[in-house]
Amino acid sequence: MKLKVFIINLLIITAGVQIAYSQELNRRELAEKAVNYSHLLKIKRNDIKSTYYDKQRAMYTYIPKVGVRGGYAYLLNDLTINRDITDLKSNGANYLGEAHQNVINGIGNSGLPPQAIGIMTPIVNGVFQNIGGMMTQMPNELSVSLNDNHLWFYDAYVEMVIFSGLQAPNYAKAAEAKAKAQEAMLEKDEHEIIIEVMDYYDKLAVIEQSMKVLEESQKRLDKQTQFADKAKEVGLATDYDLNKIRIAEKDIVAKRIELNASRDLVLQKLEQLTGSSKDELGQISPTLDIWLVDENEINLGNRAEIKAIDHSIEALERKHKAEQFTALPQAKAFAHVVQGASNKTSVDPVPFVGVGMQWEIFDGLQRKREVQKSALAVSSMREKKQYADEMVLLDFEKKKMDWKVATQMVDVAQQKLDGAKTGLKIRSEELKNGLVDINDMLTEISDYEKYQLEYIQSLAKQRHTAIALLDAMGVLNIEHIQN
Repeated sequence: MKLKVFIINLLIITAGVQIAYSQELNRRELAEKAVNYSHLLKIKRNDIKSTYYDKQRAMYTYIPKVGVRGGYAYLLNDLTINRDITDLKSNGANYLGEAHQNVINGIGNSGLPPQAIGIMTPIVNGVFQNIGGMMTQMPNELSVSLNDNHLWFYDAYVEMVIFSGLQAPNYAKAAEAKAKAQEAMLEKDEHEIIIEVMDYYDKLAVIEQSMKVLEESQKRLDKQTQFADKAKEVGLATDYDLNKIRIAEKDIVAKRIELNASRDLVLQKLEQLTGSSKDELGQISPTLDIWLVDENEINLGNRAEIKAIDHSIEALERKHKAEQFTALPQAKAFAHVVQGASNKTSVDPVPFVGVGMQWEIFDGLQRKREVQKSALAVSSMREKKQYADEMVLLDFEKKKMDWKVATQMVDVAQQKLDGAKTGLKIRSEELKNGLVDINDMLTEISDYEKYQLEYIQSLAKQRHTAIALLDAMGVLNIEHIQN
C-alpha cells in the first residue's frame, strides 16, 4: 500500500515538473530574459558602477588620511652642528653685570658689620671677575660633532582636507550626472535589445503561421489529387494534370524545408539573445495579432537620447564650475608625531598640529584655458540638445507614419486574402462543374497561399512599427510588451 502511494506521488511530481517545463515563454518574459542576459548591458552596467565610484572618490577627499613615513640613512661624514652664540654671550654679560651689582648692593644694605662687608666684597668681586673672564674666553661659535653614521626617523601623521576650493563637491556631482547619462544610454541599448527580441519572436510566429498555411495547401492538393484520379478514370483528367499537382506538392516540400531552416536560425538567435535553451524556446507557439498604440502616451522628453544629453549638460556644467573654483585656496588640517635617532643619539617624539593652506595665485594662464575649454564643451552640448530635440520629433513623426501605413496595409492584405478565399471557393465549384481545369485550380490555390503569407508578413511588419513607435514616443518598457 505504501509503495502504491509512493508511486502515485512520484507520478504527480513528475507530471508537475513536465507541466512547468512545457509552459512556454511569452514575449514579455523573453524580453526580460534578454535584458538580464545581455553581455553588452552587463559591461555597461559595470561602467556605470565605475562612474559612481568616481563620485565617491571625489567625496572621499574630506576623509582623513592616516599614515606613517619612515626612513634610514647612513652618513658618509660626521654630522657637525654649529651655533653662533654671540648674542647669548652679550646677553649673559649684561645679566652678569646686573647680578654683580645686585649682590654688592645687597651686601651693603645687609646691616653687617663693616669688617664683614669689607671681607665679602672683594670675594664677590673676584668671583664675578672670574666668571666674566670665562665668558670672554668662550668662542663666538659653538660646534658639536656627532660621530653617528646610522640615522633613522619616522613620522606618524593624520591629514584632512577641510576646504577643497569647492572642487570636490562639483566633481562629485559631475560624476553623478555622467552616471545618469550612462544609465540613459543603457536604457536605449535595452530598448534596442527588446525590439530585436520582439522581431525574432514575431519571425518565429511568421514561420509557425506559414507552416500552417502550407499544411492547408497540402490538404487542398490532396483533395485535388483524389479528384484528378477520379477524373482520369472518366477521361476528364490526364497524367499531365497529375504531374502538375505533384510539382505543386514538391514546391510545398521545398518551402517547408526553407521554413524549418529559418526556424532553427531564429531559435539559435533567440538562444543567443536570452540564454534560454533551444528545447525551451522550441515549446513556444507564438501568435500574430495587430498591435494598437495609444498616441496620447507620447513623452518625447523621456527619450533615452534626450535624457542622456540633459545629464551630460549637467555634468559638463559641474565640471566647468570645478575648473573655475581652482582659483580658490585649499586648506588642510594635520597632526604629526616625528621622532628620529641614531646609533648614539636619540630625540624624543615631537608632536605638533596645524593648518596649512595652498593658494596658486598665478599658474601661467593654464587655469584660464581649462575654464574656456569647459565653457565651450557646455555650449556644444547645448547645441547638440537642440539638434537632438529636432531629430527626435522628426523620428517620432516618421515612426508614427510608418505605423499608420503598416496598420492600413494589414487591412489591405486582409481584404486581398478575403478576395482570394472567395475566388478559391468559386474555382472549386467551377472545377466540380467542369467549367475550369485542374491547372486553373492549382493557380488559385497558389494565389490564396501567397495572399495568406502576405497577410502574415503584414502583421509582423505592423508589430515591428508599433514597438518602434513606442520607442520613438519615449514610453517603451517591459510593461508595454504584449504577451
